[in-house]
Amino acid sequence: MKFSEIKDKIKNLGDFKTLSDIKKAGLRICRNTKTGDYWLIEEEFLKPVIKTVSEQQTIAARTDYLFFVYPPQKTSNYFADKYIKWGEGRTTKGYQKKQTAGIKLSNISSFSGRKYWYSFPLTDEQKANLFWWKIVGERFAVFYTKKETLSDQKLYFIRTKNPEIDKLSLLLSLNSTIQRLFVEVGGIPQIGAYTVTELTVEDVEKIPIILLPKNQKVPTSTVLQKNILSIFQECGFNKNQPIRSQQPNPLPNRKALDDIVFDALGLTEQERKEVYWAVAELVKNRLEKAKNV
Repeated sequence: MKFSEIKDKIKNLGDFKTLSDIKKAGLRICRNTKTGDYWLIEEEFLKPVIKTVSEQQTIAARTDYLFFVYPPQKTSNYFADKYIKWGEGRTTKGYQKKQTAGIKLSNISSFSGRKYWYSFPLTDEQKANLFWWKIVGERFAVFYTKKETLSDQKLYFIRTKNPEIDKLSLLLSLNSTIQRLFVEVGGIPQIGAYTVTELTVEDVEKIPIILLPKNQKVPTSTVLQKNILSIFQECGFNKNQPIRSQQPNPLPNRKALDDIVFDALGLTEQERKEVYWAVAELVKNRLEKAKNV
């Protein structure tokens, strides 16, 4: 959308005349999706966040949303102040009925533990580069962002205690088909059967992880730009046919990624086929059981 089309909708535009001047001032135009209004907010108070997890198409995750983080000590003449004052009015009116009914704001989960409604204190543990998708269906991935990022609750942060572990090398390993096999065998709870399964932190902690050699070269583009598709598509199977009656025919990016891990483990050609057959069979069996539950 052009600047001229939204200019009149920016609540705290001030004396700015052009989009270039707004950017030079370190500001960003943000839209309130509920009201349709726009606000100028300082870039320093906007943090990227992975939110639309199910819509992510590649291992390199998109950060399409920004999280408003405004420290309580910042009480000067910031553009964000005007947005906060507007929000305070909305908050007071929005919860007036609840307060009348005897419900305190401190008892509402969104405000619990917060002295300032707009302040969300962040720690290093709440940001990361690697993210484990806790939902396992036909699709599954461990995501990556170049800069440390916040994430939706459908992701677990991955932080390595050993600084010598290369993140891209670990990312490659975690997105390999043999890692997906470990997820299906050791990670998914065996209670019930679901087309989509949500792993707990305890489930993930049980899953073995392959660490590649320290000198392992990682083809960055092959890993980061690999599309996240159904495991059947990626491994070249028709899920409506018996898996063992088909020869594995992994997609080029899937094969390139897997071969690095297979080579590091010294797997034979037959053993590699067994990995593809096994993981596809496990996922197919889980899906078929779910239909009968």
